[in-house]
Amino acid sequence: MNRKLIFLILIVLPLSSIAAEGFILKSGEGEELSNGLVIKASPLTGTQKSILVEQTFPLGGTTGLHLHEQGDELFYVVSGNGFATLGNVEEPISSGDVIFIPVEAIHRIRNMDNDVPLVVMFFMDSPELVDQFRAMHERVTTEPNRPITQEEMLEIENRTGGGRAVN
Repeated sequence: MNRKLIFLILIVLPLSSIAAEGFILKSGEGEELSNGLVIKASPLTGTQKSILVEQTFPLGGTTGLHLHEQGDELFYVVSGNGFATLGNVEEPISSGDVIFIPVEAIHRIRNMDNDVPLVVMFFMDSPELVDQFRAMHERVTTEPNRPITQEEMLEIENRTGGGRAVN
């Protein structure tokens, strides 16, 4: 495993928090990545195969249309308002809403109209997605002035097995 990544994890999460017995993660803690992502739980913090991630969408923020071939996904809207697309249907979402996305369903979460950020938590029984987020974060932080190309995204998707963009 990448030593820099392990060091980063240990700074973000106290060593005592990383345990097979479980952990309690306090508000404001987690592995912060680009694009408003904060990984709250993953195999690096002790889960076996599941992940829990918080994502904040500022005005104009979106996941883009995508799907996951490896498992279902559940979103919980913590605060704010936005839109969820599931298949061909788009509906407004707000605090307290739950969005269930079955495996291989095309979906998107976005905040196109609100100055107040949309904050969601999502759970997935598949750790590959956080590997994709970390790979994207590494690419963006090493070359912050160059957007990720479609070819680079495809390579990251293929290498990590996370989500797959749908155009």
